[in-house]
Amino acid sequence: MGKMTPSMHACTREMPEAEAPGDAGLSAREPPLGDLVFRPEAFFLGRTDGAGVVRDPFGKVVRRCRVTTQGVFDRAHQAIQFDETFAYDDGETDVWRWVMSAGRDGRYVAAEMHAGAGITGERRGGDYLISFRRPVGKASGMLAPRFHTRFTLLTPDVALKHAQVSLLGLPVGALTAFHRRISEPAFA
Repeated sequence: MGKMTPSMHACTREMPEAEAPGDAGLSAREPPLGDLVFRPEAFFLGRTDGAGVVRDPFGKVVRRCRVTTQGVFDRAHQAIQFDETFAYDDGETDVWRWVMSAGRDGRYVAAEMHAGAGITGERRGGDYLISFRRPVGKASGMLAPRFHTRFTLLTPDVALKHAQVSLLGLPVGALTAFHRRISEPAFA
């Protein structure tokens, strides 16, 4: 697990009302009765394993990947920290290091090592949506691709992720993947 950078610490201060995953009486493994709601602050505690496909703008599969996450709840900062690792079939590995705080009314604030701090997400219905820019190669700043990502809980232990990627407003690709919880939550 990577260390928190100063910008990541900043994201945990922007929502002082953040609650520990258990504060709302919710179990990391059990959604409310009869309702599947994706809560990233609970789902990404512990380890997940999954797989995905990357498609070009025309829908053709161009890459496949294995996706793993490992997350802990940092009580001192009232935030979840997790590493999301994409291991692609062409040998490339990409690690995304996240810090996220849950706030009130289904809103979140997050930071990612390359995307920076101040990323906001929200729950809509039972889904979790997050949108941000993240540098890829030489494309950075306003030229960095924008990621629009939706997580949908399929079962208490399986989530579907769909990320649409655009550059200057034009679609350049999409990732569809699933995450399956394989270990219990950890606390730092």
